[in-house]
Amino acid sequence: MLGFSIPKILLLIFIILLVWYAFKVIEKRTSLQKTRSSNKGKSQSSKYKSENTQDLEKCPACSNYFMPGSKCTECNPTK
Repeated sequence: MLGFSIPKILLLIFIILLVWYAFKVIEKRTSLQKTRSSNKGKSQSSKYKSENTQDLEKCPACSNYFMPGSKCTECNPTK
């Protein structure tokens, strides 16, 4: 009824290998797409970067961010 024969075993091994290699190909495609999309995002961000940008400084007392060269507006409010 459920006899094992060499052709059935070989067919089962072939199917398992086929599925395994199919998953490897799919995984490789998705990893390539991720790297391409991350590289594409990096090139676009540098494309729109302005020369007039400045990094903000963090106040050690209140953790507020402010422009470099000025005082923190939360700790030293101007009246």
